[in-house]
Amino acid sequence: MRKTSWSFDVDIVGRCNLSCPSCPVGNMGGTPLQSGYMTPELLDQIVRKATSECNVANFALYNWTEPFIHPKLPEMIRTVKAHQIGCDISTNLNLGKQIDAVVAANPDTIKISVSGFHQKNYGVTHRGGNVETVKENMKRLAYAKTISNSTTRILVIFHRYIDNQSEEAAMREFATGLGFDFTTYWAYLMPIEKNLAFLGHTEGMPKLTEEDRALVDRLALPLSEALEVSRKSEVSRCKLRDSQMAINSQGKVMLCCSVFDQSRYTLADFLTTPLKDLQKKKHSHDMCTTCMGEGIHVLMTYGDQKLEKMALENVKKHNPEIDIETTYRGIISPSNGVLSLGKRMLAAVERYLHPA
Repeated sequence: MRKTSWSFDVDIVGRCNLSCPSCPVGNMGGTPLQSGYMTPELLDQIVRKATSECNVANFALYNWTEPFIHPKLPEMIRTVKAHQIGCDISTNLNLGKQIDAVVAANPDTIKISVSGFHQKNYGVTHRGGNVETVKENMKRLAYAKTISNSTTRILVIFHRYIDNQSEEAAMREFATGLGFDFTTYWAYLMPIEKNLAFLGHTEGMPKLTEEDRALVDRLALPLSEALEVSRKSEVSRCKLRDSQMAINSQGKVMLCCSVFDQSRYTLADFLTTPLKDLQKKKHSHDMCTTCMGEGIHVLMTYGDQKLEKMALENVKKHNPEIDIETTYRGIISPSNGVLSLGKRMLAAVERYLHPA
C-alpha cells in the first residue's frame, strides 16, 4: 500500500445546499446521505490511521456534499494540515459566511464549481444556486486571500454542457481577473447507478427519470456514444478503486467516490478495518465487476482520449455560431468590462493594504 499514493474523499457533512440534476443529491432524492457533521476529532483519527497505513497524497473534504455547511470547516482544514498533507475543498460557493476563516486556514486548493455566467444557464444546472451570489463570494474570496497572504490555490471549474458554451469565456475572464486559476470539465450524469440504469440495468438500480433524460440531452459528451467508447477501451485499471478512498460523514467507507446508495455500497468502518481488508472488499464487490464490465470506470475518469474529441465534435455541431477552438484555447479578449472589474477590485484591495 505504501507504493501507491492515495487520495481520500471525505464528506464532512451529510448534505448539500443545492440539488443539481447531474448529481445524485439532486436526482436520487429518495436515497439520503448519512446525516450530521463529522467532528474534528473523528477526522483527526481518520487522518492518523490513513497516514499510518499508506502514502497519502491529499485529503479532499468533500465528495457529494457542500463543505461550507460544516460550522467548523476552518478547524477541519487545520486538522488535516497539521499532519503535513494536502487538503482541498470543493464548493458551489453559494454560502459565504466562513470565507475569511476558511482562507485563513490555508487549504491547498479551493475549487469552485460553476456552469454559467448568467442565471438562466447556471440556475438549471446548479439548481437552487444563484450565480450573482457566487460572483460576489468570489470577490470576497479574492479579497480574503490578499489580506491574509494565503497561499491557497483557487481554481474555478466550469462544467461544460451543450448549451452553455457562450458563457465560458465571460466566466474565465471574471475568474482570472480575480487572480484565480480556471479550468473546465465535461459535465456527465452521476452517480454510477444512473449510468447503469441508462444502459438498461434494473436490479438494485434507480429508475431513469424524464429529468435524467433531459439532463442527458444537455450533455456535450453524448452518453450512449461515450459509454460505447468506454466499453471498448483497453483501460483495465480503475484508479477510483485502487488509489482513492471515499468516506462518509460517519466515518464509513464507500465502495468508491462515484456510487451513492449508502444502504448498498457502504463497506465498513474506516477506523476499525485495515486498508488491505477494505481493498479486498472492493475487488470482490459485484458492483465493481458490473461497472468495469460496462466501461463506466473509464467514463468516470475520462480514461480514453477519444472522449475529448467526441465532446468537441458534438459541441461544434450544436454551436456553429461559436468559435470553439478560440474559446477552448483560452484566447479571450476582455468583454463587457468583466476583466477590468476584477482588476479594479484587486486594485482596491491593494489601496486598502498600502494607503498613500
